[in-house]
Amino acid sequence: MAESELSNILSTDKSQLLEYQQRQNSIKSRELENSWINPIVLQYSKNYSTQFGKTLNTGQFVVSVDQPIFKSGGIWSAIKYAKALRDANSLDIELQRRKLISQALTILYNLKKSKLKLEKLELTLLNDEIDIAIQKESYENGLTNRTLYDQALLKRNRDSISKLELKLTITKLENDFSLLSDRDPYSIELPTFSMIDKNRYLHNQLELQRDSFRVEEKRNNKKMTLSKYLPEVSITGRYINEDLNPLFASPNSKIKEQYFTYGFKVTLPLSINSFRDIQNSKIEYLNAQVELNEKRKIIANRYKLIKKRLEIIDEKIALSEDDAIHYKSMLNTTQEMQSVGDKTSFDTDIVSNSLKIRELDQQIYRVDTQIELLGLYINIADAL
Repeated sequence: MAESELSNILSTDKSQLLEYQQRQNSIKSRELENSWINPIVLQYSKNYSTQFGKTLNTGQFVVSVDQPIFKSGGIWSAIKYAKALRDANSLDIELQRRKLISQALTILYNLKKSKLKLEKLELTLLNDEIDIAIQKESYENGLTNRTLYDQALLKRNRDSISKLELKLTITKLENDFSLLSDRDPYSIELPTFSMIDKNRYLHNQLELQRDSFRVEEKRNNKKMTLSKYLPEVSITGRYINEDLNPLFASPNSKIKEQYFTYGFKVTLPLSINSFRDIQNSKIEYLNAQVELNEKRKIIANRYKLIKKRLEIIDEKIALSEDDAIHYKSMLNTTQEMQSVGDKTSFDTDIVSNSLKIRELDQQIYRVDTQIELLGLYINIADAL
């Protein structure tokens, strides 16, 4: 199944929510990346004074800038912090998308599996009816007691209840799928996965890529925190256009209505909590590194566990195939014996149904294999 088709599994609402999250993440990242740039302040004021016996009014328009140009490495760290945070959050959203796709595919596999189980139960119920007929005839002919007949009835009832419960399970799965997708679950062709190479699995993990960006994010946050308590150099400037006080204005006055002020300043904050703040940012960075190492172990162990489960499923398939071979041989023998009158059509039908049940078991186990393989593929960068 192509990536676009897998993406199309999700409903329009779910896809739009994920798209909006990505767009919001991109906007917030750009905002954070430029957060070190201070705004240019525009200010207009009008003042009235009665100090000199009459009301005087003056207006003033000011454009001011107070912009840091050196923050002991904090500016560059802030830019890299914003980029790492953007990339980590973007992968987080992508992992959410893949989780939803995985849930949808798992439901589809379980629907297929449930339909196969339903076929099995139909065949089992056919055998139950045959067994009831055989036990009833034997009882009526005095060949057996009523216990075997009652047991056959009870087994048929248990299997009938299982069939009803399975139908309810199918309805629930269909409902769960409708919450994730707008599509008809039975019109989707399910992908077929094969075993993935361990190196590819480990080296293309989106979870590890995301956590690596988290480490980078915390590393730059640590540098930013440190820079807060180191010298900062800023340039300052103001453009002023103001009315002169009429009492001091004269034709020969050198006082200007429009003028500039500019300069620079050096700031060194002294905070009682600076050491604790810096230590806390260091601990967050170290914690992110440990979490990355732990995630590597979890992912490696996940591969081992799924591989072991696949081996067990393969063994189940082999056993079921072996049973099917025996049932095929038994069916041939039973049909030959029926032709000469040594067996009845009941015996042939039971063996034939049992053979079909074993073949359905193999299909169910192969669906289990696909569910396990989906767990390997879902977070691989180049897989979906």
